[in-house]
Amino acid sequence: MERIRIVAAVASLLLVGQSVRSVRREHIRVEYSMAWLGAALLLLVLCLSDAAVAAVGRLLGVRDAALVILTLAGVLLLFLFLRYSIVVSSLKDHNIQLAQKVGMLEWEIERLNKQAESKQDAEKPGGAGGSAAGA
Repeated sequence: MERIRIVAAVASLLLVGQSVRSVRREHIRVEYSMAWLGAALLLLVLCLSDAAVAAVGRLLGVRDAALVILTLAGVLLLFLFLRYSIVVSSLKDHNIQLAQKVGMLEWEIERLNKQAESKQDAEKPGGAGGSAAGA
């Protein structure tokens, strides 16, 4: 039982360290790192506190502390995955909207360029038939 607590505590500390390192190097935004930091710190507190393990165990109806720690770690990961699935889905929807807007803007620019070219051609002396002074 102690071995699983030590492994989980070390994993929590590594996750906290990696999250802070990623924020400092700007690999992850602060608002996204907060969920990872919160989960890691919650797991760390659970690993270090017998009272917390016992309380969560009573709440879940589980007596084995190792099972409590692993269950809570699994549940935390599931919530994190759900949260980031929602974020990714939202970003995909925004990317589709932006791609559609870019397509419409490109079409509008092309239309305006053609309109400007035809206007310039109409304003040239001699019209579309070429130069009248050269013959």
